[in-house]
Amino acid sequence: MVIRMRKTKSLLKHHEKYRKNGGLKKKSGIWDRLQADQRGLSETMVVVYSLFLFMIFAVLYVDLYGYFYTKNNLKQAVDETLTLMKLENGFDRQTETFFADIAQSLGIDASKVTLNGTPKTVQRGETVELTARYRYEVKGLKPFGRELQPEIEVRSEGLAHNKIR
Repeated sequence: MVIRMRKTKSLLKHHEKYRKNGGLKKKSGIWDRLQADQRGLSETMVVVYSLFLFMIFAVLYVDLYGYFYTKNNLKQAVDETLTLMKLENGFDRQTETFFADIAQSLGIDASKVTLNGTPKTVQRGETVELTARYRYEVKGLKPFGRELQPEIEVRSEGLAHNKIR
């Protein structure tokens, strides 16, 4: 009996404290739960902002990779076209069509490429040069309302092979 009375007094004591504090308050959403525990709020916000920054850098990294990939493909197309220019002693419409075909096969829109080359009828041993310029569009900044289009410029030169009489 004595043990039972002590438990009952202890329960009544806790019940009184419960009633004085207004009882249990139901929290309806995650925001209310986070506000109840301030440590959780700050840790959660750090994680959310960290993930946000990570995603921004990941998207920009993909654009950086795309920039160098496009530059490499443009360099390859220019080098192939320069080989033809060295054999034909210069640049003309046929060479430009040849470049467009190679660029298209490498995934570059040839209509957006500006080509400048040494015109035909260069003598053997003289320098032939081909320059290509392309505006690369950074797609990762579009959601932020920013447009960035750095220019890729590739230049290659060599010596003409044939002697013109």
